[in-house]
Amino acid sequence: MAKPYLEWVGENQKVKYLEIVDKVFIGRSCKGVDPQKRILVHNELVSRDHAVVSRIGDHLKVTDMSKNGTWVNRTRLAAGASSDLRDGDVIRLGDVSLRVYYPEDVTEIKDATASFEGTMVTPVEIVVTNVVADVRGFTTLSQAHASTDVYALMKEIFNSFSAIVYNFKGTIKDYAGDAVYAFWDHDVEAINAQAVLACQAAIHQAQTVKDIQTKLSANIAVDNLQMGWGITTGTVTMSHYGSRAVDLALVGDCTNLAFRLSSIANNELSEKVIICSQTADLVRNDLALTDLGNVPIKGRKGQEHVFALKPPQ
Repeated sequence: MAKPYLEWVGENQKVKYLEIVDKVFIGRSCKGVDPQKRILVHNELVSRDHAVVSRIGDHLKVTDMSKNGTWVNRTRLAAGASSDLRDGDVIRLGDVSLRVYYPEDVTEIKDATASFEGTMVTPVEIVVTNVVADVRGFTTLSQAHASTDVYALMKEIFNSFSAIVYNFKGTIKDYAGDAVYAFWDHDVEAINAQAVLACQAAIHQAQTVKDIQTKLSANIAVDNLQMGWGITTGTVTMSHYGSRAVDLALVGDCTNLAFRLSSIANNELSEKVIICSQTADLVRNDLALTDLGNVPIKGRKGQEHVFALKPPQ
């Protein structure tokens, strides 16, 4: 049986290897972990216990435990989330990239212990495309139906939409009550490519609503299910509130606007997927748009030039 291992370039540009027997812990210190089951990364942006690669039989996965993020094949994992791993996948944290291999022979490498005290969580400005999917009339829905029915509906929406976000290389930021909030980090790919992926994910989510209604046909809470999507692109400051790794914060005007647009989509405006002008400029060569002109947005000064994203014919 092939023995999976991780390969990376360590100090002094020396290539290192570590077999994945059951678990490999990656971080700045990984205190209490057997040296033959850890990879130490001497970087202040890396958490003391940053990520863990697990092996069950032939199955491999990586789980993020960090504050500054873990990437798999240039896609950021949601805080605390896991991703399956295959031969050739690349895990990135801080300035280190680790490649997954399945050769016949491996060499276990022992590493020295690092001793940094605090993890530096540095606020950084990045460009993102936000996608917010929002259930129309959720308060009325909750009032009219049993909580078990509403829970089953929201669970199906969250699970289905999260899988679509993952398939289109996005990151789930939050499940905000009746909304699913995801983002695409432009730092890892060309800006227009990320914006197109975000829009395609929203289109697929919208198309999945009918599938959810069919699957939960016995649940009367889905009878009149309606949703709206808001998509924006802009600069945000990414950092954390509080001490938990899951408290990732994306603060910026474009984030607020995405939620506002999702609230008027399929509501004040009849179109289901509404995008801002910045996003429209990035995707107009790849996707069909309808110019909706300038519209007032509740809670915002002036008006916003918005577009509707047309589903493919």
